[in-house]
Amino acid sequence: MAHLIESSDTVAVYQSTAWHGLALALDEYPNPSQARMFVAPWEAIPTTDLAITLPSGAVITTDEYKALVRSDNGEILGLHSRKYSPVSVGDFFDLAYQFGSADTVKVDSAGTLRGGRTLFCSLKGDTVEIGTRGDISTGYLLLAQAFDGTMALRGDIAMIRTVCNNTMTANHLASKTGFTLRHTRNMGDRMSDVKKVIQGWKAGQDATVAAANRYAAAPVRSRADVEEYFLRSLETVYGVLPSANTTDKREQSTLAWAADSLREIGGYWNREEAQFGANWWTAANAVTAYLQHSTEASRLGVNSDARVYADLYGAQGERKGAVMALAASYI
Repeated sequence: MAHLIESSDTVAVYQSTAWHGLALALDEYPNPSQARMFVAPWEAIPTTDLAITLPSGAVITTDEYKALVRSDNGEILGLHSRKYSPVSVGDFFDLAYQFGSADTVKVDSAGTLRGGRTLFCSLKGDTVEIGTRGDISTGYLLLAQAFDGTMALRGDIAMIRTVCNNTMTANHLASKTGFTLRHTRNMGDRMSDVKKVIQGWKAGQDATVAAANRYAAAPVRSRADVEEYFLRSLETVYGVLPSANTTDKREQSTLAWAADSLREIGGYWNREEAQFGANWWTAANAVTAYLQHSTEASRLGVNSDARVYADLYGAQGERKGAVMALAASYI
């Protein structure tokens, strides 16, 4: 099935069996070491050489290639050249401690997929408040790797809970912030460098939260300013709008679409402004909410399925980034 959870896999999730019903529901958040014992209390052991049987029956032994073997059941996880050096299961979970101590790092979900060939660990991100009026955001810090060469060691900011291959892939495709490190020779010796990368990545996320708070601290001075911003946002994403005096029917239809879109964005603004205040974080969120959820946002030649595809594959993320950058020009 699409979740790619096989009989020899284990997935553990905080207080949930997940949509597929196959996850082990945990009463408390485990730390990374505890999570490892739930889902992968084994190691990927590299062979020293390989014996290859030819059609003639002759056997060739080589040390130019190696297999990674799962220590608990003997399943082969991958075949590689001798230059391939994986991050061990133990080291993989230990990397999560770069985000805090054993009593502060909380694993929301973890598991193996494809018979242990894929390994993931999703940490509950910090719950942060943007501004001072309760705009709360919680994400996940997703670490993943594959032992068969299909995925490098990678870390990503994730916005949905990872419980299977579907949700992991969606998070990877939607990610605009993360790191990737190939499994090259002497990967074990490079673990200190990997840890530095993670520390720098986390510092970058802290800077993102700080930037969001700068938006929230910057007041919108007038209704005219925010309405101009909404109009400029549409033109940033979709192109310059036709003249209001146009007689071309297609251009008139575009203007009608723009008017409907601006009314929708204004509706998002009115609801958010009442709760979170008249600031540029609220203004930018009104536009990004429109881009994410509105059917009007897909009317200029992009259907709803394509809009979801664009969101997963990054085009939507680029549009949202442009909208946020435009808001910064008003601060």
